[in-house]
Amino acid sequence: MQILRTTQDLNAYLRKTDCTLGCLADTGFLYGASFDDDRIFDKSVEVHELLAENSIPIFANVISRMEFIDLLLRKQLTGGCVELFEQLERTSTNTELFNLLKNIRDNNTAAIRNNESYKISEAHIKKLRRLISSYSQGTTWKSFCAKYTGPVLVSEWKVLEEELGLNFVEITEGATSEFFHAPLLWNDMVQIMGRHGMRGPDAMIVNLFLKSNFSLLITSDSDFESTTKDSADSSPNKAVFVL
Repeated sequence: MQILRTTQDLNAYLRKTDCTLGCLADTGFLYGASFDDDRIFDKSVEVHELLAENSIPIFANVISRMEFIDLLLRKQLTGGCVELFEQLERTSTNTELFNLLKNIRDNNTAAIRNNESYKISEAHIKKLRRLISSYSQGTTWKSFCAKYTGPVLVSEWKVLEEELGLNFVEITEGATSEFFHAPLLWNDMVQIMGRHGMRGPDAMIVNLFLKSNFSLLITSDSDFESTTKDSADSSPNKAVFVL
């Protein structure tokens, strides 16, 4: 297993390795290549262009697809919160909502200043749902979502999927296909989780990559480096590019 860190390393690897089947990508790379406020945007775009030049398809698993869509939702809701804060007048009854929206606006402003991408958390979403429904006159949670997500999420996802040239790979437990030389087993993924203290979605990507015929994995997570070292001898032609 090789670890690649620069686009020069990646370019050299692609010149000597057949990756025409495609490469596997994690959520961080997909998001980084999609939004210019992300810290790895420039490098992700450079990598994406290099893959396109070499006609290498990009694949993700269904978990990465769901994580990516979740990030899009949280980003759109963040923008909605900022806009609602700018319209909201503070009253004696909406103080909690006003302060929450102000906090989100301030965090978003600070992130922009630091060239970072800020997205509200799941805890924020649950709290917003309760507060908007209770204290925001003229705005319900349903109308808030209809304005800032709703069909917007679907259309943005379709555009990004097309722009990235994104493909999806699925396989059932114990099966093989043109993309996999060994069956994917749930127990193998759980073992990776326990051995490396790695969360399930990431362990699933690692297991998928090791059992697949894909030679290249592109990730924004440096933890993948230490996790894949165990397979360095058995997979000498595979490489992990860490953004």
